[in-house]
Amino acid sequence: MAATQQTEFQKNFRLIVEKIFNNWQNLRLAVEHGMGGRNGQQVAIQIMDYTYQYCVGNENITQGELQEVLEELMDQEFNTLCDDNSIPEICRNLLRYKQMAQQNQYPEIETELSKLPPGKEWLRPDVKVTYTPVDGDSSSDDDEDMDEDGDDDDDEIDESEEDEAPSGSGRVTRSQTRKQKAGEFVEPEDGWTTVRRK
Repeated sequence: MAATQQTEFQKNFRLIVEKIFNNWQNLRLAVEHGMGGRNGQQVAIQIMDYTYQYCVGNENITQGELQEVLEELMDQEFNTLCDDNSIPEICRNLLRYKQMAQQNQYPEIETELSKLPPGKEWLRPDVKVTYTPVDGDSSSDDDEDMDEDGDDDDDEIDESEEDEAPSGSGRVTRSQTRKQKAGEFVEPEDGWTTVRRK
């Protein structure tokens, strides 16, 4: 690939990765529920950046390898396991779009990405994401959270809202647990939360 083509590919593939990650509901939920702590949004941006670098820096990545990397990052950084097949789908699409981008098939990629639900780009440092701290978050109570502008961060979500677990995610976290049995939620063993698909 010529240097100009390589630069064009990297620029366009970066936009593709950003679009996919900004639409990844499980990652956003992990950030909003405070699974990554106060810096969860920054951690999510770093995961997106790392995934981009990993895809661009390695020629023959298999879907399984990329999937393992993302699963490990979600587990380590957000203490979250995704059981809704979102990670395999993301990995499959990233590798497919990478191949299409290398073949200059940008109109086809744009057509497919335009079918994603419209949403706000939240994986940027200038966008503020409100989160609910997890119980036992040692960095919460006494410390003041300041954003880059020096403003206090008092945008925490009321804990009663946390009980309204969004359906449509398949996200499993280790902070709180709920299992659905006979149409009602039952609190099982401590340390796990299951958010079921619709």
